[in-house]
Amino acid sequence: MRLAVCSSKGGVGKTSTAANLAAVLASRGRTLAVDADPQDSLGRAFGVVAKSADDSLAGVLSGTTEVRAAVRGEVAPGLDLLPSHAALEQVGVRLAAEGGLVSSLRRALRPLLAEYEHVVIDTHGDLGNLTLAAVCAADAVLTVFTSDPGSALGAARVQSFLAQHRDYENTTAELVGVACSLWDKEGKAAREVVDALSATDLPVLTTRVPLSRRVPSATLAKRPVVLSAPTSTVAEAYRALCDEVLSSYDTKVNR
Repeated sequence: MRLAVCSSKGGVGKTSTAANLAAVLASRGRTLAVDADPQDSLGRAFGVVAKSADDSLAGVLSGTTEVRAAVRGEVAPGLDLLPSHAALEQVGVRLAAEGGLVSSLRRALRPLLAEYEHVVIDTHGDLGNLTLAAVCAADAVLTVFTSDPGSALGAARVQSFLAQHRDYENTTAELVGVACSLWDKEGKAAREVVDALSATDLPVLTTRVPLSRRVPSATLAKRPVVLSAPTSTVAEAYRALCDEVLSSYDTKVNR
C-alpha cells in the first residue's frame, strides 16, 4: 500500500495520524515514511531533521541527491524515513513552473518501491501542488477530520480533489478512509460532525482516535504514541485505525 495522508487544512491531526500509522504498518511489513510537507513535521515525529536541502526530499526532487542517500534507515523498528526540508516549498514552485511537479514524487520513489511493503506519505496541509504530487505517488488516500465542521467540509474537498485529478489522469488513488482524530466523546459538536459525514457517501471509518495528552507528549519525546505509550487508549485506537485502513484498501484497491 502507498498511502497519502491528506487534509485541506492544518491542525486536524494529520501528521500524528501518518506517523502512528507508519509505525504500526512497520510492525507488519517493511515501511517507508515520506515527509512531503515543507514543515517537516513527520520527520520530527521520529527525531529526524534534515541538515540541508540536499539531505532531504527537496534535494531528491531537485535532482541533486540520489533518493537512497536521503533515506534514514531504521528510525523505528521496520521503518525507514525520507525527511523533508523547508526548501521543498521553493523546489515545488520551480518544478510546477517547469511542468514536472505532478509526477516528481512518483518518479523519485519508483526505485525504492520493491523494497517496501508499505509507503506512508505525509502531505502539505492543503490541496495544493505538493499535495497533488504526493497523491499521484500513492494508490490510496486517507483524510482526517475533527469535531470542527470546517474539517468535515475539508474531507469532502479531498474527495472532490481526487475525482478532479482522476479525470485529468493525474492519479488513480482511491479514498480508502475518512478518519476522526482528536475525538471528544463528550462533545456534542463532535457527534454532530460524525453524524453529518456518515450521512454522505464518504468512507467514514468507525475508529475514533481520542483527544489525548499523550499525543503532544509523544511529539516531544520524538516517538509516535504507538511506540512511546503502546498500551494507551490512543495507541490502541491508532492500531485499530490501521486495521480499518488496510481492510478498506483490500476492498477498494485490490478488488
